[in-house]
Amino acid sequence: MPALALVAALLVAGCAEPGPTPQALVTGSTADTPSRVAAAIYAGALRGAGAQVSDEHPVGTDAELLGKLDDRSLDLMPAWSGELLGQLDPGTTALSAEDVYAQLNKALPQGVSAGDVTSVANKPLVFVAESLATSAGVDELAECARLPAGLPLVTIDEPTPEIAAALSAAGCAFAPPQQLDPQAAVAEVAAGRAAGLFPPLPVVADDSGLQGLADTGDVLRAEDLVPVFRTASLSRGLFQAMNKVAGELTTADLTTMSREVDGGAEISTVAQRWLGEHSL
Repeated sequence: MPALALVAALLVAGCAEPGPTPQALVTGSTADTPSRVAAAIYAGALRGAGAQVSDEHPVGTDAELLGKLDDRSLDLMPAWSGELLGQLDPGTTALSAEDVYAQLNKALPQGVSAGDVTSVANKPLVFVAESLATSAGVDELAECARLPAGLPLVTIDEPTPEIAAALSAAGCAFAPPQQLDPQAAVAEVAAGRAAGLFPPLPVVADDSGLQGLADTGDVLRAEDLVPVFRTASLSRGLFQAMNKVAGELTTADLTTMSREVDGGAEISTVAQRWLGEHSL
């Protein structure tokens, strides 16, 4: 190409219209505090990797948020693996964390994927007073039969028939469950007057005097925090940034941050502090 023609071509290229501005990513969540905090964590991790992330934050049920992923008005949502799998595949028999995650990835709609599962677990556990656990010699759910027969059972939400059947099969001989608010439920269990069945995140304080019975035999379905995202919306770099959260976020972290938010702290402030502490 002659020199003058080359210069002219370069000038034309330099004056060309810029490409379209990348569309800002949108993260959403269900209405509960742990999910909203988790969404802020993922949004911050994506911003830290250079993504534009919208301040818009859709809130809805898992089904509503999956619909938004499908119509491309949402790019990422945190979810609890077992709960979401149960909605997508009501007949699933998966219980362990590994099986639930594998089945979830198969059950998600086309174009939607699950990122790396975190260590944040919110599976319902049976809790008893530490003193009762010691006197009965109980550490695991499989040893539930050692607890006093007819021990009252307090819950926050009514157990599903599947959970009730699983507890019975594990040897638990509780009285019919009674629903209480979280504070009252913890008080009853801590006093040794009842066993409790509830997820750990919203109710268990560090000094509550409760002991959760470890479900090492996968009596109940795993509920692990996992990011669910629109596959085409994340580049390789953003995908890796999202998955770095899984290596850092713990149940204790999310419990602490959720309590701070419930106590009046701004979600963005709480999330940014955690992200800074973990270099994300």
